[in-house]
Amino acid sequence: MYLEIGTMGTDVAQLQEDLNFCAYDAGPVDGDFGSQTQEAVLALQAYHGLEPDGIYGNLTDAALMGEIKTIQEALTKNGYCIAVDGAIGSETLAATTGFQKKNGLSVDGIVGNATLKALGIEIPPAANQTGTTETPSIVKPLPAGNGNGQLVCINPGHGGSDPGACGNLQEKDMNLVVSMRLGQLLKERGFSVAYTRTDDRWMALSDRPAIANESNADIFVSIHHNGSANPESSGTLVICYPGSTNGLRLAQLVLYGMCNCMGLANRGIIQRDDSDVTYSNMPAIITEGLFATSPSDCHFFNNGGAELEAQGILEGILAYFNS
Repeated sequence: MYLEIGTMGTDVAQLQEDLNFCAYDAGPVDGDFGSQTQEAVLALQAYHGLEPDGIYGNLTDAALMGEIKTIQEALTKNGYCIAVDGAIGSETLAATTGFQKKNGLSVDGIVGNATLKALGIEIPPAANQTGTTETPSIVKPLPAGNGNGQLVCINPGHGGSDPGACGNLQEKDMNLVVSMRLGQLLKERGFSVAYTRTDDRWMALSDRPAIANESNADIFVSIHHNGSANPESSGTLVICYPGSTNGLRLAQLVLYGMCNCMGLANRGIIQRDDSDVTYSNMPAIITEGLFATSPSDCHFFNNGGAELEAQGILEGILAYFNS
């Protein structure tokens, strides 16, 4: 299985149907692998800690099929006679909508958090976690609140020839994983989202806040991960522009959200000039969720931490706009 931007056909249509079923929002089922389908694939890869290349290959296929099989198994336990084959067909869709109707859920044939909870599913096993002895529960109750069309510009730091901090993982990849998942979570809550990049490319520092300014974003969130010569350095911090009242408030709320979800050491807030927060026209922050140079932080990131980091940033953004 190998599908990417520009691919067309029935395999792409099936992929779009499967992604939509699992709440990854691939858009219309039209058989055309466009930017929205790629974004859904990136979100799937982020959720499972896979390489964020936007290409639907064997590992990504295994992760998505694993999710679908988990859902099908749960449906059979609830009395629905369907095949557990990892593919979405009419029987699985009928069973899903029947279950949703029976349990007073939104009858949309999409297995989002509410349907997963009703089915008793916490998280399907990720392909890269096979055989591990620990599988953290990364589906947490998300905070209350929704967007009202507010636009969040998300910047995955570094990229291309600039890898950022490097240890067991490369910062540029970690940044993209968290950014794409955060964007999906925000869209599910009614926000609009703009990205400075959605793939592995180099960008000038000055271009990043310029994109936020040109899009008239309400806030600018630049996703980074820390680095240190000491491999034991760990923890979470947020950077904002000195003297920005709203920037400081956003930083405080996002820092609280990340620490609340990830449980790593709180390294506080740094107020300093930085291209992202200095040249943006709106409240702006830089998140440093954990250390790319820490083996323990990287292990955590690959085993559920990326999802928790995105959820923590979401918690802070929701608190900022809903309080």
